[in-house]
Amino acid sequence: MEIEERNVRTCLIWQKISFGFGHVFNDLCAAMWFSYTLFYLQVVLMMEASTAGILLMTGQIVDALATPLVGWALDYIGHRRLWHFGGTIAVAIGFSLMFSLKTTAFSTSVLTRHALVISLFQIGWAVVQISHLSLIPEISRNHSHSSDLTAIRYTAYVCCSVTVYLITLIILSNDDESVIIGPDDFYKFKEIALIITFVGLLASMLFYCGLLGTYESEYEEIREAELEDVNNLNTTNSDQHFLRSLIIYCVALMYMSSRLFTILNLIYIPLYIDERGSLEIAEHEKMRQTIASVPLASYLASFLTSIFLKFRIKICSDKITYLTGSLIGISASVWIGVGVSLTSDKHLYIIAVLIGISGSSTMVASLCFTANFVKTNGYGGGRVYSMVTFTDKLVSGCVVLVVQNLQCTPKTLCPYYYENVLSYICGLVSVTGLASLVLMEIRIRKNTHQHVSAVC
Repeated sequence: MEIEERNVRTCLIWQKISFGFGHVFNDLCAAMWFSYTLFYLQVVLMMEASTAGILLMTGQIVDALATPLVGWALDYIGHRRLWHFGGTIAVAIGFSLMFSLKTTAFSTSVLTRHALVISLFQIGWAVVQISHLSLIPEISRNHSHSSDLTAIRYTAYVCCSVTVYLITLIILSNDDESVIIGPDDFYKFKEIALIITFVGLLASMLFYCGLLGTYESEYEEIREAELEDVNNLNTTNSDQHFLRSLIIYCVALMYMSSRLFTILNLIYIPLYIDERGSLEIAEHEKMRQTIASVPLASYLASFLTSIFLKFRIKICSDKITYLTGSLIGISASVWIGVGVSLTSDKHLYIIAVLIGISGSSTMVASLCFTANFVKTNGYGGGRVYSMVTFTDKLVSGCVVLVVQNLQCTPKTLCPYYYENVLSYICGLVSVTGLASLVLMEIRIRKNTHQHVSAVC
């Protein structure tokens, strides 16, 4: 009997680890996409800021439009792992081509080619993301198992981001001739993209091999005592369509705020460092190292936070986790707005750590809210996850496009432009997530009060 229980426990651990591999390719690509795509297009390919913003916006819109279609198809057609495999192939082709197209002159046909490659990558990314997320309520046995899978998934995401920054740091630093990053670094970014593609495909193979035969046809019922106060998300009538529930919109806004905060910091920290470099009196030799080491510090902090969240005590509920993360994010934005010394990078690394803690806390909490909403109400996971992720993809693309088009020409007219983006816009995003949490809490309390009154 003990041997059998030990085998079951070992099997569960291996299944959880295998599940974590399922989104590694997406996470590797996302770290590169959000951290260095705008930087690559503007600094390496020498595109105009508005053109680069349009290409990024195109990718986000395609991703957003594909997301609900993928969610519907997953719930009504099924075969989640087959969809995952198809999406993985599309990501591999699109991502590798995206950093392999080199041009010296930009015409309509060249930009169209870039847009098509980006669209292929983003469609595949949406397929992999939704199919992987919808597996959480499908293979989990209870709320604790769902939380474990969510935490493992985010830990894998952080590890992937750290891996990308380490690869970038090693490859970009291996240059004795040029100090400033420019068009001559095209082949270095191509090398980074091909390494990421190889590692991502290997991780996907481990996912397919390790998660075979792990469907759960019978779930352990999630009781009120297990769910505690945060898990009162099941106050919605299961016969009612999930889009009629105010709670799902609150959860979507919280997830959107968390993702947008992380994405904006990923995109604009390299450009902010480049902006600081043009203002610094000191030499530029640290530029290549800082552009990778600062985001790396952020994700190391995020990684440690995700480990803590995996073993957090019961008093640290999802609500408290999200609240704490939002407040930390606001403090980081305020610090950037107050001003960071140009003569020392120490404060910059501390801010990066705060950003990492905030992003990890809010992301894990919001995904736990979503998984619990699906699990306790019996909705199709594909549709709910597609609705929640649709918001962040569309809004993030619109915000980036607006920010890029508001850039001054010439840039010297706005010497602190990206500093203001990281301060005011990211701060406002954190406040939005905090307001959504408060609104969700008010709604839950109202639903609970109505339920108690009806029982009495």
